[in-house]
Amino acid sequence: MMFRQSAFENKTVVRSRLSSFGFVREPDGYVYRAAIADGQLKIAVKVLDSGKVKTTVYDPDTGDEYVLHLTDAVGAFVGKVRTNCAEIMQKIADNCFESKVFTSDYADKIIEHIGEKYQDRLEFLWEKFPQNAIIRRPDTQKWYVLLLTVKRQSIGLAGEQTIEIVDLRMKPEDIESLVDGCKYFPGYHMNKRHWITICLDGSVPLEEIYQRIEQSYHLAAK
Repeated sequence: MMFRQSAFENKTVVRSRLSSFGFVREPDGYVYRAAIADGQLKIAVKVLDSGKVKTTVYDPDTGDEYVLHLTDAVGAFVGKVRTNCAEIMQKIADNCFESKVFTSDYADKIIEHIGEKYQDRLEFLWEKFPQNAIIRRPDTQKWYVLLLTVKRQSIGLAGEQTIEIVDLRMKPEDIESLVDGCKYFPGYHMNKRHWITICLDGSVPLEEIYQRIEQSYHLAAK
């Protein structure tokens, strides 16, 4: 019997952080094992390739699964098992997962790409705008990516539906040649001479966005 811990609800895994935390790659995902209950039991936390999290508690000597913590059983030992499991789950959630604010497939892939290539993570700076985030270079503290949730009309498109966009740094001469009001837009809420906006609706291929992110990253070094 396995169960999913609530610590991972509404969160998305950042796979680039799993190995450094102690996860080991297996055929269908990543697994982290730790001793609990003063070494009498072990917990295995598996992050499947699908992103789902499964956990198993077992006896390290026999391999038998321990399931009393999944029942209404009471007592000091089973209470300790539940507490240790919750602590480990929360630590993994805090270090290897991020809040799943952005829902588009493009946003997920961009966040994962940046985590793997630059080891940088989202920062949510505005309490009034919890669906907006930035990513900055740690050496200069300059932003090079903004992921935002806005209404279509905010960037000049028809309709009031909510969309996800990315703002990136770009050279002024490149912005002038790219902005077309269909695929590329003037930087939303940023200096329009130095920032450009891309709608994450598939109109611009991911590989092209990755190239723009790399350019933005280098421009933020100055």
